[in-house]
Amino acid sequence: MTPPPLAPGLDMVSAIVLGIVQGIAEFLPISSSGHLALGQALLGVDPAVGGLKLNVLLHAGTLLAVLVVFRRDLWALLVALAPGSDAPNGRRRVVAIVAGSTPLVLALIPAVERTVLRLEQSTTAVGVALLCTAAMLGLSHRAAPPDDDPDLAPTPKQAVLIGLAQVVAIVPGVSRSGSTIAAALGLGMGRDRAARFSFLLSVPAVGAATLKTGIEFAASPTVNGGDLRPYAVGFLVSFVVGLASLTGLLRLIRRFGMLPFVPYLVIVGLLSLWMTR
Repeated sequence: MTPPPLAPGLDMVSAIVLGIVQGIAEFLPISSSGHLALGQALLGVDPAVGGLKLNVLLHAGTLLAVLVVFRRDLWALLVALAPGSDAPNGRRRVVAIVAGSTPLVLALIPAVERTVLRLEQSTTAVGVALLCTAAMLGLSHRAAPPDDDPDLAPTPKQAVLIGLAQVVAIVPGVSRSGSTIAAALGLGMGRDRAARFSFLLSVPAVGAATLKTGIEFAASPTVNGGDLRPYAVGFLVSFVVGLASLTGLLRLIRRFGMLPFVPYLVIVGLLSLWMTR
C-alpha cells in the first residue's frame, strides 16, 4: 500500500505544478513565494505542514540551477580566496556578497519567521505585496541606469543596501530577484551587473534557508512513514524549469529591463485580492 503524502493536498500532480511555478517564478521578478502561496491555496496544500518542506526543496532545486548557470563566477570567487591569488576584483566581490548577506540575520528572529508563515496563508497580504513589487519594478525602470562592467563588484555600501532589499523579500509576494535587482539599478548599477550580483547573492541566502529547514525536515518523525516521491519530483522539476527560466531572464533583462513584468504582477496581485472576497 502506498504511504500517504506528508502534507494535506500534496500529491504527485501538485508537486509537479508547484515545481513548475517555482522554476519560473524564482528567477522572474514576480515572487516565487507569493506564487507558491497562491498555488498551494488553489491546490489545497497546507503550507504549515509538508507544504513548507516542499517549498524548501523547490528552492533547493532552483538554487542548483543558479550554481550551474553561474558556475564560472562561483569558481572565480573560490580562486580569488586562494592564498597568493592575484584577483582583487574577485575578492571585492566576495566582500560584497558577505556584506549583502549580513542583513539576513533579521530573518532569523522567531517572531519574523512566525509572521512570514502567517502571511503565506493570507491571499490578501500576498496580493498587496505583489502590487508593491510591481510598483518597485516600475520605479526602477524609470531610473534608467547605464550599462556598465558586469564583472565590477559593488561597493560594500551598495551591497548592504541590496542586502536590505533582499530581507524585505522574505515577505510572500515581494520578489527576491525583483527587489535586489531594482535596488541595484537604483544605486546606479547596469542591468547585467545588477542581475549577476542579485543571483550570486541568492546562493548563501537560499543555501542557508535550505540547509536549516532540511535539517528540520530530516529530523521530522513523519519522514520515514511518508511518501517522499512528490518532494523528489518537485525538486527535479524546479531544477529543470529553473535552468531554462534563469537563462531566459538574463537575456530579457539585458534587452528590456524588468518593466515587461509589471502588468502581470498587477493582474496577479488584483486576482489575489479578489480571491479573499
